Amino acid sequence: MGGVEDDEPPSKRVKASSRELKGLSNVSKRTCKLFIRCSNGPTPSFFSRDDEVIGSKGVKKVEFVRIIAEALYSLGYSKTGASLEEESGIPFHSSAVSVFIQQVLDGNWDGSLAALHKIGLVDESIIKSASFIILQQKFFELLDREKLMEALKTLRTEISPLSVNSSRVRELSSFILSPTYRMVDGVSGGQGMVKPKPRSELLEDLQKLFPPTVMIPDRRLLQLIEQALDLQREACLFHNSTVGETSLFTDHQCGRDQIPSQTVQILQDHNNEVWYLQFSENGKYLASSSSDNSAIIWEVTTSVFPSSKPAAAAAEGSAVPASARDTIHQVVTELVPRLARHFTLTSNYIFPDLNFLLLVFSKVDLDGKVSLKHRLIGHQKPVSCLSWSPNDDQILTCGEEEVVRRWDVSSGKCLQVYEKGGVGLISCSWSPDGKCVFSGLTDKSIIMWDLDGKEIECLKGQKTIRISDLQITSDGKLIITICKETMILLLDRESKAERCIEEDQMIVSFTLSKDNKYLLVSLVNEELHLWSIQGHVRLVAKYKGHRRSRFIVRACFGGLEQAFIASGSEDSQVYIWHRGSGELIETLEVIQGRLIVSAGIRQTRICWHRQVMIVQYASGVKTITFETEREIGIQQWRSLLQWSNSLNNLYFLVNTHDLLLTITIIITGYL
Repeated sequence: MGGVEDDEPPSKRVKASSRELKGLSNVSKRTCKLFIRCSNGPTPSFFSRDDEVIGSKGVKKVEFVRIIAEALYSLGYSKTGASLEEESGIPFHSSAVSVFIQQVLDGNWDGSLAALHKIGLVDESIIKSASFIILQQKFFELLDREKLMEALKTLRTEISPLSVNSSRVRELSSFILSPTYRMVDGVSGGQGMVKPKPRSELLEDLQKLFPPTVMIPDRRLLQLIEQALDLQREACLFHNSTVGETSLFTDHQCGRDQIPSQTVQILQDHNNEVWYLQFSENGKYLASSSSDNSAIIWEVTTSVFPSSKPAAAAAEGSAVPASARDTIHQVVTELVPRLARHFTLTSNYIFPDLNFLLLVFSKVDLDGKVSLKHRLIGHQKPVSCLSWSPNDDQILTCGEEEVVRRWDVSSGKCLQVYEKGGVGLISCSWSPDGKCVFSGLTDKSIIMWDLDGKEIECLKGQKTIRISDLQITSDGKLIITICKETMILLLDRESKAERCIEEDQMIVSFTLSKDNKYLLVSLVNEELHLWSIQGHVRLVAKYKGHRRSRFIVRACFGGLEQAFIASGSEDSQVYIWHRGSGELIETLEVIQGRLIVSAGIRQTRICWHRQVMIVQYASGVKTITFETEREIGIQQWRSLLQWSNSLNNLYFLVNTHDLLLTITIIITGYL
């Protein structure tokens, strides 16, 4: 069968058979319609307009129109796409590609192979791979019709001579030799009747193989828009939230208010300097260690809606009509939690006889504040570092050149003490599965215990120095430690291969990013260096501006997708940089005057989790968090709820099937 002539009336052009369309998924149907529409396109001046450009960046008009047409077809706007082709005179595909598409949809395998060589492919390997895919489909369809000899002939005389994917050829031959071993939907793995792919899916496979100049990738315009949005967000210095929709009508831009700037709480329960801070992975707890020989587990308060179940239960067991109960349930379970993000529910009342539900909120916002849960006592020396277990139910603390203790978070009890005779412990960390404990020793080795304190392995040699930084990547493959004053060791646990990061200045501390891709190194010369540790180790960025001359100053990643770098400083400031650009975007004053330093090593540390930043200074901890937006989050309820806002009340009038149910939500002190 030959190709379809361009001047043939649309009504006479060959269409995909009903058998072909039968049983296709929605995506496949849409794709098939798109391909059919392309084969029926206008007679174009396709190649004569290749040089015409639009815009200031030299965008080719032909490409621009074609991806718009592809977007219209993919959205199901076939008539509009056809009108665009007709009016612009630019077809979605060239006539040669259109013929090829129709040949594939018709199952004309000889014709499709002939057309394949006319669509502009220059890479012989792509032509061979595409021929293999087409002939494989032919093979499956012959098996489906139980034409075994013809299928065998296709395999021997057409597929094998291509010399492509020999292992696949052997697998195809097994379908003929072993009737019980067949393919379902073109995928091996079980018994069943041979069922070839729908031809529209075959076209999708070919489309992925071809260069985009031959067949435009699916949803290409959407991909370009998403890339543009991603670039705008990456370029935005203050982007730090997933809340809110991204509009195509305006360029993306976040305000400075996305960066923590308001002090909401000061913690002063330690009796001496705070040396280390770390949030649990789930964000529910904060741990701090101090030179007062103790550590504290703090519980982070989150907004909850504790009374929703009683209110819903009261409605279920009352005389309120069913429709009203449904409305109450919807408000209680959906709307009120939105309010609870910004307000604390103090009480709720339901009056069945009056069809009235009363919910009372307080403007007092406790979200993100912390309260003391446990004080961990037992170390005889200052607690230099700590580490949360992978599931956050236990925590390790390390005394300075002393022992490591493992604690239960819920009870605050010490579960195990890890020590090694004759040497002190200087650091601690967990294995990703939570079954082993790692620690650096004063003899410069690294030891691994099981949870019961049995020594499993000890890595001898110059593996660590007396700085309490030891981290294990989340996949458990790398141990990262400071092995010399100017060198960080990346040790592969399986192969024992070693890679190193070498600095010109003395290393003060380091922090591993959550994705295991980067290491943030703090240096004695008042610089932070960002290193990529995937594959070849390389320096990515440098950050400057903070002050450090006498004390251990730690830095951290922070914000959405760890897009920011934050560091303490000896000038009583917190410095925040945009990680990608390296630009210093904020300087926060933590405490007036100079830092007060007592005897021993003074450490200034920043700890940032989600939308809360903890800054440790002097002998206490200060919390900085975002200013809460006065946004109730009920825009999508306007079709259901008619509401008005008076001095201290929000009124919700909800129409039900057989009555007017009044739901009053009183927010005290809202205005």
